[in-house]
Amino acid sequence: MRPLLLCLMLVLPCLAQAEKSVHVVKKIGDQKGPTLLLMGGIQGDEPGGFNTTNIFLTHYKILSGSVWVVPVLNKYSMLLNHRGVYGDLNRKFAYLSPNDPEYPLIQSIKHLITTPDVNAILHLHDGSGFYRPRYESALLNPRRWGNSFIIDQNALTHVNFGDLKDISLKTTQHINTHLLKPLHRYHIHNTHTARGDKEMEKALTYFAIKHDKPAFANEASKELSLAQRVYYHLLAVEGMLQELGIRYSKDFTLTPLAIYRLINDRTLQVTLNRNTTLPLYGLRDHLRFFPFPKNASIHQIPLDSQSYILGLLPRKNQVWLKYGNKLMTRFVPEYMPFDYSLKDIHIEIDNKTQQIALASIVNVKGSFKVLPKKGYRVNIIGFSRPNEGDKPNEVGVKVARRDLASRFSVDTSGRIYRVEVYKGNAFCGMVLVRFL
Repeated sequence: MRPLLLCLMLVLPCLAQAEKSVHVVKKIGDQKGPTLLLMGGIQGDEPGGFNTTNIFLTHYKILSGSVWVVPVLNKYSMLLNHRGVYGDLNRKFAYLSPNDPEYPLIQSIKHLITTPDVNAILHLHDGSGFYRPRYESALLNPRRWGNSFIIDQNALTHVNFGDLKDISLKTTQHINTHLLKPLHRYHIHNTHTARGDKEMEKALTYFAIKHDKPAFANEASKELSLAQRVYYHLLAVEGMLQELGIRYSKDFTLTPLAIYRLINDRTLQVTLNRNTTLPLYGLRDHLRFFPFPKNASIHQIPLDSQSYILGLLPRKNQVWLKYGNKLMTRFVPEYMPFDYSLKDIHIEIDNKTQQIALASIVNVKGSFKVLPKKGYRVNIIGFSRPNEGDKPNEVGVKVARRDLASRFSVDTSGRIYRVEVYKGNAFCGMVLVRFL
């Protein structure tokens, strides 16, 4: 049996329960105005779209009007880096059997699209090659979709923002004034769906058009790096916002290098189960004997982060932490009861006592010591003093970096270690200690 097929067999039972509705994040300006619905990740192997929505959510501010963002439409396909676990989700907007596992998800997306407050829709994709209206080469021709702006028809009558062709012309002009290379030039691709394009009749944008919702799709070429794809997607988003009259600001200069740094932001963190925080970057390939709640489904475990495209993926006897398509670490779980009765502990850090909340990461220059708390015990992973073996409760002991075995560190540089707190056999949470 091939590895991917085995993975899908293991994951599919969770998917039918997990993906029943879309997650919408609404960015609303101080002044009233139109609402753009921005969506990415309907195909899980197109990272340009969902990395764009993620950066938009974390680094853009809406000043007037609104942008409703679906960070990723097809989360578990994204986690598997698969076009569509149950088939192509973007071909299910015409007839779909209620028995299809994604039927509830499709109904949720349709409901969102047809919400009266939504004035226009922009759907982000990654496409092959570079679209050209006439054949130029195998990479540049009408059958390619990369770097094109898609509409299903020229106009919708009696609808605000219904001049699809004019909006597309102005948006592509905006993109083309900021090209990285002439090769990347954008063109409008009008599919004229109603004339008999049977595949596009099944797509999200045509469903929107049939319900009098101006809908557009932006394709960034798969020939480009991820940062370059996001660059062109964001140019398309900014062009659309300009055409809709939605004012915005952002906290960075739009360049591929800036985008690369935002995607690979070393300050990104994730909190699991509300009691454990980890850095996203620099983690070891495997984190063994990692506390996970007993009798809890993986998709029910809460993840809190600056990022909107994180997920946990069960894989054999492991749980993978994914950031979009990227594998950040593999947990080897130790399942146990959880106890949420404790909120913080006192730690003496470099000879100064501090009250530290669980799920914190603290910096230490020299040494630390966890102070006793009645009814709770502490396990410092990797700590062992010569000739004393494993200690059942490592409180009141001053610990320096030299006292910790580097192979037990959370990170590849051997600087970050787990301080786990228990009440009896139940896990209460952890603090990460990072040596400077």
